[in-house]
Amino acid sequence: MFKTLLYISLIASSIVITACSPAEEKTTEEIAGEKLGKEHFASDQKRALDKAKGVEQMLQDGADKRAQQIEEQSR
Repeated sequence: MFKTLLYISLIASSIVITACSPAEEKTTEEIAGEKLGKEHFASDQKRALDKAKGVEQMLQDGADKRAQQIEEQSR
């Protein structure tokens, strides 16, 4: 009798807990969208680093072009 009462109370409590859970669960896409909306604390630093890499590439291209022109003139 005690075991039966224990099982019934466990089943009833699990039903109540399940019934009291939130009605809407957020999907993975919604969570990802919220994260994209918030800006990361180092995003300004990343933008500055990307800009510096672009400037470095521009300087390297100019140096390569000058080296090629010098090479052509010395022939």
